[in-house]
Amino acid sequence: MSRNREFIGAFAPEFKMFLDEKHACGLKYGEGERLLRKLDEICVAKNRENGLSKELSQRFIEPRPNWSQGTFSHHVNLLSQIAKFLNLHGIVAYMPDTKLKLGIDRAFSPYIFSKDEIKRIFHEADNLYSSRSLIRSHDFYPVIFRLLYSSGLRISEALLLTMDDVNLNDGTIFIKNAKNHKDRLLPLNPQMIPFLAHYAEKYHAAYRDDDYFFSPPNGGHYDKGTVYHKFRHILFKCGISHGGRKNGGPRLHDVRHTFCVHSLRQFIANGVDHRAALPLLSVYMGHSSIAATGKYLKLTAEAYPEISDLMEREFGGLIPVWGASDYETD
Repeated sequence: MSRNREFIGAFAPEFKMFLDEKHACGLKYGEGERLLRKLDEICVAKNRENGLSKELSQRFIEPRPNWSQGTFSHHVNLLSQIAKFLNLHGIVAYMPDTKLKLGIDRAFSPYIFSKDEIKRIFHEADNLYSSRSLIRSHDFYPVIFRLLYSSGLRISEALLLTMDDVNLNDGTIFIKNAKNHKDRLLPLNPQMIPFLAHYAEKYHAAYRDDDYFFSPPNGGHYDKGTVYHKFRHILFKCGISHGGRKNGGPRLHDVRHTFCVHSLRQFIANGVDHRAALPLLSVYMGHSSIAATGKYLKLTAEAYPEISDLMEREFGGLIPVWGASDYETD
């Protein structure tokens, strides 16, 4: 459970004290804890003496495409509470304006990569570095992008995998305390196992169970922002236009959307009944409900016109017109 996980950022002791106080007051504080751990990740490798700066704070509350006002307010309110707590304990912390309102582009919709685009992304990831002098990076990126596409993991879920979470003998990975507070045990795509096995053999000849599977040479785990920027570089090399996070992406999270659409397409093309397909995929993705997975039916029909007639016959009125705010963003 998340309560057993240690905070790892510059303000880990204070974050733990803050959370312990919430629990001591009888509050479960589940969503607050999830956001606090997101803030903690942002503070990894930061200088504690500089306090919780405006730059770090704005990075935490910067609206992602498709955030609702509620989601934005939750981030701002959590930041305000922790800033007050840090200031009381002698640590300078930027105090956000709690009256801030959301101002983001509502025209967002997930970008679904074609199979050809996915192949090109893999090719560029395999050829990022002509020199092998860059330790681990030339092995990390080909593996992480294949894992995201073959499993539909969120990038945070993939980067937080520990050695104990990855069972290559059984061909499974265990995702702990993810979004919606769900644990899930996932079977790996068989084609993914050799990539993970090669990586483990090369970089984890000796390890502890709680070591991160994807760990850079200086320890800890890779930063989501670093992976996203490398992803943008790869998209440029592939000739895939990128408008930025607030202008249609494609974003790294769209690899997860693509996994869902491609999986649904395969289910439907193989004649699998949607009453079986949607619950299976919903559990695998860690969605909050089957309805959340069902929203991808329309995207699947748009991405694969050749099966749209089949989908109309099978699903009929189950394919409504979904708005931008209906899709998860992190």
